[in-house]
Amino acid sequence: MYNLEFYNFGEFLRKAIKSKKMSIEELSKKINKTPSTIYKYESNTIIPDFDVILSICNALEIDLNDLANRKEVDTDIQTSNNPFSVNELYMYYIDSTNKLYEMLLTIKSENGIMKAYFSVPKLDKIFLVGSIESNSEVAFILMKNYNIENDHFEKVMIYINMKYASDDIKMGIICGEKDDSFDPVVKKICISKQKLNAKEKEKMKERLIISDKEIKQIKEDGVWYPDISNKKSY
Repeated sequence: MYNLEFYNFGEFLRKAIKSKKMSIEELSKKINKTPSTIYKYESNTIIPDFDVILSICNALEIDLNDLANRKEVDTDIQTSNNPFSVNELYMYYIDSTNKLYEMLLTIKSENGIMKAYFSVPKLDKIFLVGSIESNSEVAFILMKNYNIENDHFEKVMIYINMKYASDDIKMGIICGEKDDSFDPVVKKICISKQKLNAKEKEKMKERLIISDKEIKQIKEDGVWYPDISNKKSY
């Protein structure tokens, strides 16, 4: 998005000319304009046509964005709202032995930022802390190790599909590392607003296993596209 409010083409042009250590006279010859015209560009007395601006970019060997007041805006991104509408979420994933793990995500608003705390249910210990950014399609939770006594450098990203949840179970992935070797790890996860019972946990495992289709794709393409479409119900 280009921010036209308070736009000052002359200031951008003046800085660009200075950074390239080119004189007004040199630039005027390159774009076939008089030096007085260049001065009028710098003072915003005249705003050049688009083809002249392109000629200036070529002469100064700069990008068009260098002469534009660009403001990056994404009004859909929310950092101060809880996209899940509850303060506690249960996160499930399995290990290589098909053992199901249950973790707790506690969400709090702090100083206008939606924070997330990663812990084991019923244990008074927080392992990771981070913040949430989301829109109607996806939520990102970026976390780091919480305990100051733990000097291990650890970063975790949780990616959650927000588009589908026919049974109120949201699917996603967690990217982290193994505790023993620190090798990178990616696992499928399921996010539930309610703590699952034993029967529901067994069914949950089916959604967390990497499918034969996914394995075939990894072998053929060398890329894993996790199936977190979230359209299954049980």
